[in-house]
Amino acid sequence: MLERLQSLDRQLLGVIRWAIIVLMSALVFVVFLQIVARYALSLSLSWTEEAARLIFICTIFLGSAVLVRFREHLTVTVFTDLAPPAVQRVSAALAAAVGLWCSYYLILGAWATLLREWDQLTPALQAPMGLIYVIILASTALMVLWLAVTLVDSVMRVVSGRSREEDAREIDVGGGGVDGAPDKVAGGDPGRPDDSRERSA
Repeated sequence: MLERLQSLDRQLLGVIRWAIIVLMSALVFVVFLQIVARYALSLSLSWTEEAARLIFICTIFLGSAVLVRFREHLTVTVFTDLAPPAVQRVSAALAAAVGLWCSYYLILGAWATLLREWDQLTPALQAPMGLIYVIILASTALMVLWLAVTLVDSVMRVVSGRSREEDAREIDVGGGGVDGAPDKVAGGDPGRPDDSRERSA
């Protein structure tokens, strides 16, 4: 069961990664087209600014969900780094709980906005705003899911007294995951390369 969930997690991350790549490529193309049209051809393409803004919004929310999955959002750890390991584990659990609480209200707002704006069309592209809010809602739902997993993992570490660095050393050397990452890291993030050796180098 756990292996199936890990496989589903890797597949989902792969889909999101390619979606971000496509969106970023489209964003670069649209902005480049806008610059060329305005300064080289003296044309004003009204839809490029709107398209770039919508693509940027979708990229931000998808990227935010991935950052939640890998616990890579910006954090201020000036005080927690000085605290004992037990305090660090408790603070990590509290941070995950607060993040989950905030994301819960974020997903409620995304759902309400989706229902309200579903039939609205954008001024220039005449594209349905509902499609944009579907991406926002899906990204927010992934944030809630991964924050819930993070919270459970953090609480288990508080109870067991184990840190992520300790679990990162227990790697199944024979495993092989996405992009050469190990399949199993006891208590760690499946599908993510271990960086404990880099820190010790």
